[in-house]
Amino acid sequence: MAAVLPALAVGCVSGGPLDPDGPALPVPPDDVPLVVVSGSDLTGPDGGVRRALIDRWNEVATVKAELVELPATANEQRAELIGGLQSGVARYDVLNLDVTWIPEFAEAGLIAELDEELAAPAFVADTAAGGWWRDRLYAVPFNTDVGLLYYRDDLISPTDVRNGPLSAVYRRMVTRGEGVYVTQLRPYEGLTVNTLEALWSVVPDAELVDGRGAYVGRVEELERGLTELATIADTDGGGPRISAASLDADESAAIDVFAVPAGGEGDGRPGAGPALMRNWPFALNRVAERADPAIRLGATTLPGPGALGGQSLAVAANSPRAEMAERLISFLTADRDNQERLLEAGFAPALEAAYGIGEHGAADPPDCARPRPVERGSGLPPDEPWRPDREEYAALLWCALDGARARPATPYYQQFSAIIQEEVTAMLTSGSGQNARTTAENLHRRLPRALEGRLDEDPLGEGRLGEGAPGAEDHAG
Repeated sequence: MAAVLPALAVGCVSGGPLDPDGPALPVPPDDVPLVVVSGSDLTGPDGGVRRALIDRWNEVATVKAELVELPATANEQRAELIGGLQSGVARYDVLNLDVTWIPEFAEAGLIAELDEELAAPAFVADTAAGGWWRDRLYAVPFNTDVGLLYYRDDLISPTDVRNGPLSAVYRRMVTRGEGVYVTQLRPYEGLTVNTLEALWSVVPDAELVDGRGAYVGRVEELERGLTELATIADTDGGGPRISAASLDADESAAIDVFAVPAGGEGDGRPGAGPALMRNWPFALNRVAERADPAIRLGATTLPGPGALGGQSLAVAANSPRAEMAERLISFLTADRDNQERLLEAGFAPALEAAYGIGEHGAADPPDCARPRPVERGSGLPPDEPWRPDREEYAALLWCALDGARARPATPYYQQFSAIIQEEVTAMLTSGSGQNARTTAENLHRRLPRALEGRLDEDPLGEGRLGEGAPGAEDHAG
């Protein structure tokens, strides 16, 4: 049997889907708050921007709301939600779900079908589509997410960013600056995202899963994408001089390597470190606060399509106050002021108007045909953390989202991702002897079973990853 994967789709977990015809829970009195459950918010102290938005609701609403935060890792969040909802112990009203969980929770009957009017506002890119499953609306985008390319302007130039194979773009950029590239190749969702982005950079129209959740991948395309990832991950000089720390890095670890370069890898100059980092928008504020003020920093779009991430709001199927929960969701997702606060905190808001586009905004979206970097100059006072110009940052996020692609929609996404992590980790492990072709063939054999919800059996995978890798932070998309 292959290494133990995360729990199967929630409909198969002990307890089964919630019974819609079961006894209704009594409606609590108005002085009992709505319970909003979410992953940890790392944008600031005391719950960050999400808690601040709940506080805004509480200033005007008759029925107040309370934010409950789950463990920091995505796997732990999902497990706690599933266990609490299926057991009936949890009394949640609004769930802030990772976009990849929505089909799973909908299929299992853990979240309620929503009024389609909640999806009527103009949301950026394809973020609203992720809330639908089998032609029914189950979730509304709260904040979205997409990868950005962070760079040291004293080591490279953002004008070198062009669409194309990631390895070629990064090699050209870091050769000029003699720096290195750091990303997230630890066996968790970050590795899946990096694998998909490498695939899309060389096969832009590649599809692994169709709209019905069935596998449609091709071995030849998988091999090209995996060869590209292996080239990027080559720490021995064949690739674009990737930082060896990438092989065990998540988002936070990558920031540590990029923002605090003293004594780290680089071109040998005092204080030099990695020239490039792939990370999510939340990393911008962290990097700006931690990096030496003398270093010129910037962020721009990835050379190829980024993987769309983010969180969406859903109503728990057993909530006795579904109508009030929907009103709270509308307040958080359709109100321009609330969505703009997400932008200020470093999130990528889902509402178009928060970018100054659409209703009451600019007449036209930004021109994404040219690079739209945001940059921090050198010599800033150390007690004044840099924040980018709001319009420039909004334009950067807009253009990054404009070219982004959604990860596969399937109730079995956790199995899909875990198998990719297992096989790709084996490929990237020194001395494993597993090349891109073998990895592609293994995925081509194993993924169809996973996407049908069947228990994966693969003797070749025995013991590769043990009991599963830790999940990513909430911001891991």
